[in-house]
Amino acid sequence: MSAHFFIIGFCLLWVLMCGRMWWVIGREHVWQRRLIAIGAGLGAAMFYLLGTTLWTAVKPPEPPPAASGEEIRVSPRAGPDQ
Repeated sequence: MSAHFFIIGFCLLWVLMCGRMWWVIGREHVWQRRLIAIGAGLGAAMFYLLGTTLWTAVKPPEPPPAASGEEIRVSPRAGPDQ
């Protein structure tokens, strides 16, 4: 769960950095500001998808669940008198 927060935090950091660049660009450069805004959204989405994909690939597999009492079969043993 903490990795998911880390990935989302990195995406928010990317959007904030792009927002800072958007703020620095002058208002007369409309297309540059639009491209920065589009890049912020697409970049954050790419980082999220890539991060979640890599996390599922790197994460160790979960152990198989323990067998419940219904799945265990016990056959009777032959005693010494048989």
